[in-house]
Amino acid sequence: MESLGQQLKQEREKKGLSLKEISLQTKIGLRYLEAIENDQLELLPGGFFTRQILKTYLTFIGQEPKAWLAKYQEAGLLLVEPPASRISKPKKTPGIKVNNIAWIILTVVVMSLFIGLIYLSIKSSRQAVKSPAASKTAVVIPVTPIEPRAETKEKTKKTEAEVQPYQGLDLELTFNEDCWIQVYADGNLVIDGLKLEGYKTSVKAKSELRINLGNAGGVSFILNGRPGKPFGKRGEVIKNIKITIDNLSQFVVAEKPS
Repeated sequence: MESLGQQLKQEREKKGLSLKEISLQTKIGLRYLEAIENDQLELLPGGFFTRQILKTYLTFIGQEPKAWLAKYQEAGLLLVEPPASRISKPKKTPGIKVNNIAWIILTVVVMSLFIGLIYLSIKSSRQAVKSPAASKTAVVIPVTPIEPRAETKEKTKKTEAEVQPYQGLDLELTFNEDCWIQVYADGNLVIDGLKLEGYKTSVKAKSELRINLGNAGGVSFILNGRPGKPFGKRGEVIKNIKITIDNLSQFVVAEKPS
């Protein structure tokens, strides 16, 4: 029977992916990827880091991380994470007992300070009452309305002109599952790496967006204020998705006629 690592190697080769390509895209060391496919998980950092490396690798080759992690646990190659309730709490170290006399002295000192503060507060209040009262007569100064200057009017016009809807491409991404992604805005790489479930981000471009995905069904998006169509299926690897101002209607849900 083939080992878990050999099964994953076959799934990777079906996708036409090399370990070097996965290492470059996910930033996972090549020796860790080789250790996974050779069933040598003891060479990985261990604990949380081993799980994250496995999940990133599995997601990139289009496999379900939860199912495979369960297989590793059944095979005894991956430890089960202990529930929070089972984590032992550190025992409290008994404090040093203080002599009763010391407690009495400390209490007397604190009470003396408290009484002194009350006395100072009462004294300050009496001095404030004795001070001459402020004049109650209010002086009314007529206010002449001031016409806005020409500079203020020009600034207002500029502000109104600046508050205009974005004329290019405005992409809002929401990750419903762990997903590896690359996004180029007008040829510049702006997003790169693994994004975990629940992460949200946005990208703007003047004329073109290019996207590479390791789990096309794990991300949803809004493009220029309109909900987008799914990029692909869950676990599907899709590269070179090109979105421009001319073809953005292909990627969004059609508006219903009013």
